[in-house]
Amino acid sequence: MKILALHTLAFLHIHRRSLLTFYLFFTGLTLAALTPLLSGAMAALRPITGQAAISTGGLVQFMVSPGGLLWLVATATIATLLVILQQAGMTWIAASSGHREYRIAVSALWALARHFRKLSALAVLQVTGHLLVAMPFLLTVVLAYQFLLSPHDLYYLKLERPPVVWWFMGISAVAALGIAVCNGWLYLRWILSVPLVLLEGHGARLALKLSNHHVHGQRFPATGALLAGLAGLVILPILVTLGFQGIGSYLLPRLPEQMDLLMPVTLTFVALYILFTITLAFAGIAAYSMLIYSVYRQATGRHPHVSTKDLPKQAGPLAWSAEALVIVLAITQAWFVLQSFEQQDEVSITAHRGSAFKAPENTLTAIEQAITDGADYIEIDVRMTADGVPVLWHDADMRRVFGLGGKISDITLQEARERDAGSWFGARFSNERIATLEEVIATTRGRAGLYVDIKPDPDTPGLTREVIRLLEKMEAIEGTVIAAAEWSVLAEVRQLAPELKTTLLAQFIVGPLWEQSFDILGLRQNRVTPATVAQTRQSGKELHVWTVNNPAAMSRFIDMGVDNIITDRPDMLAELLERREKLTDAEVLVIKLRNWLR
Repeated sequence: MKILALHTLAFLHIHRRSLLTFYLFFTGLTLAALTPLLSGAMAALRPITGQAAISTGGLVQFMVSPGGLLWLVATATIATLLVILQQAGMTWIAASSGHREYRIAVSALWALARHFRKLSALAVLQVTGHLLVAMPFLLTVVLAYQFLLSPHDLYYLKLERPPVVWWFMGISAVAALGIAVCNGWLYLRWILSVPLVLLEGHGARLALKLSNHHVHGQRFPATGALLAGLAGLVILPILVTLGFQGIGSYLLPRLPEQMDLLMPVTLTFVALYILFTITLAFAGIAAYSMLIYSVYRQATGRHPHVSTKDLPKQAGPLAWSAEALVIVLAITQAWFVLQSFEQQDEVSITAHRGSAFKAPENTLTAIEQAITDGADYIEIDVRMTADGVPVLWHDADMRRVFGLGGKISDITLQEARERDAGSWFGARFSNERIATLEEVIATTRGRAGLYVDIKPDPDTPGLTREVIRLLEKMEAIEGTVIAAAEWSVLAEVRQLAPELKTTLLAQFIVGPLWEQSFDILGLRQNRVTPATVAQTRQSGKELHVWTVNNPAAMSRFIDMGVDNIITDRPDMLAELLERREKLTDAEVLVIKLRNWLR
């Protein structure tokens, strides 16, 4: 393993400028090619799904459908091909001789063009092989979910954690371990297939077969080197980020309180961080490719040399230009980051099912508490009883709150009122009863807006129509937002009351946002990124994030520029916003910088 490491470092040092030039050229060409390709892939969703986008409600159905599976396999193949092409180009550079960096980088691109068909076949075979190996484990997880979890409400499973959850998690953990071991073993067997195709001209099938043969005696040294390299790739970015966070937190508060000084210093600081990040990404990819080439040389005993003749001779200036481009890109991106720091910190507060951290969710007590805590909107979940009354209820069944089987639509309002809706949260709430939508409209009128999450059920097809009828009857259309995870609900709302603002609640969103008839995108917090915020803004929509209960996460989303934060703790968010208003410019800048680095 020591010899492999030394050879890897030597190749990386000798070819560093050629590798960087190729990395920039390849990345630019990839982005240019992927933009229309991704647009085409998004357009292909409509004939597959009947919709331009996929949200939480339709994600599983899409993934298990024939068209969805084909789309996912094609996406995985394209991603694998890009990885293979980048590795192949760097492998070609490692086997090249000479010192004309630009010529060597261009020769690598030309080599990819000449071997594109074989490398594409290699990507298809690798994806197919890995899918076949992983399939039994994936089917095990699907079957475990079907038999253990699907009969229960997901929110009940999340909060109560009955034994079936632990059984499912155990089965999934074993399956994940099986995928890691078996697919990792297969990956290791095929690790030399790229240099065998590129440098020896073998076909994809033969390259995979020969790779398995050559790696047989090198498996343990190669495994150790690869694991060490991967650990470095994971740890180094974390250390760099922590280092920059520490430097920024120490430096910026100690500078004079003058924005004409703070802004240039912050611009330089962010540009250096981006430059370090780009350098680390390049170094990691290049070192990994050089490692595989070193394993290839050691396993086969071959030391190939490829020709870079008959190519342009303008080496020096163009190589320097490529390196200068990295600095220009870093400064440009830093400038856009700095511009984002100047955006307003205004964000509205939505209490998730009321102040659900202090009182039983979806009750009048939780709603009153949320208003006291400073919420701008009260988010409630609405279903319908057997006698057609819209009530506040989240779960698909009554197990978690009432301790009953069946659905809320199986009993009348009177029967529901006879049951305790609060002691599951705490004994002092034992007198709490289920609330109707009519009561909530009266309670919040003039005090907070309503954020009504409609939970459709085949047994209550008139729910959406009844909710809108009640809002119109009580003159509560203005200031109310209707939310749903299903497109059909939003389409019905738009048809019945086009003046109502609507929110698509999504775990994932795929497809062009601007083609859908909704006003607000409500994303789960682990799916919100600065890119998501920018894309949503460009489409002319608001972005709301749910459910955020951690102050650090709240601060991060405020700095991203989201429009609304949905939380179980509206008091915490209100206090955070109040504290931020009292900070100095330097203190705000430090917070924004720290959140951006996260």
